[in-house]
Amino acid sequence: MPVMPARQQGVKPGLPHLTGAILAGGFSRRLGQDKAARQLGGKPLALWVNEALAPLVASCWLITNQPLVHLAFGLPLMTDLRPFQGPAGGLLTALFFARTPWVLAAAVDNPFLAPALLAELATRASRTSRPAVVCRSPRGLEPFPGVYAVRLLPALQAFLRADRRPTRFLEACQPQILSETEVLALDPEGRSFFNLNTPRDLNRAEAWLSGTGSLRDCTGLEGKTEADPGD
Repeated sequence: MPVMPARQQGVKPGLPHLTGAILAGGFSRRLGQDKAARQLGGKPLALWVNEALAPLVASCWLITNQPLVHLAFGLPLMTDLRPFQGPAGGLLTALFFARTPWVLAAAVDNPFLAPALLAELATRASRTSRPAVVCRSPRGLEPFPGVYAVRLLPALQAFLRADRRPTRFLEACQPQILSETEVLALDPEGRSFFNLNTPRDLNRAEAWLSGTGSLRDCTGLEGKTEADPGD
């Protein structure tokens, strides 16, 4: 079976049109350990992301290739339909199983999601005719966090036969885009796009939590790359 049964939970007081998806199916090559379980400030990364998404969604799933390893988090688990396809593969699984018209998706290595930005993405999804709502940062289009309509499932299935880079998929599906100016107003530090990929990123995140460091340096947002979509 491609799916682990979700633990029985009551419906959360989130938005009924949204399912939350925490994408945790990568290899974690550069960090050298399972990202979902990696502790940051005494809490696993998976729970950082869950706490950010949960207020906005009817339910929130952890999409993973290692469901038994992640049982201890107490989150509903879904096993990737197409393992090791990177975050686009995780999004495919979320779109397939969602029973809401939209999925609010974030990577498990995005621990500092800004509540105001997530709320705006959720609100735009309820008003747009476009099939996705995402952000533009100084680095370009940001697939995650983003909101995706379940009607994108066939298009994503076809896309994954030839490519698995989420930004390439966005170029094809013509999403509604929050501009850099809009994003800056909602998330001045760009914290929502900080990916914890390497030990250096982990050190920077710990320093930011303690108030002794920044998530930025002179080159702009750190910890963000799509060089290895399966990471």
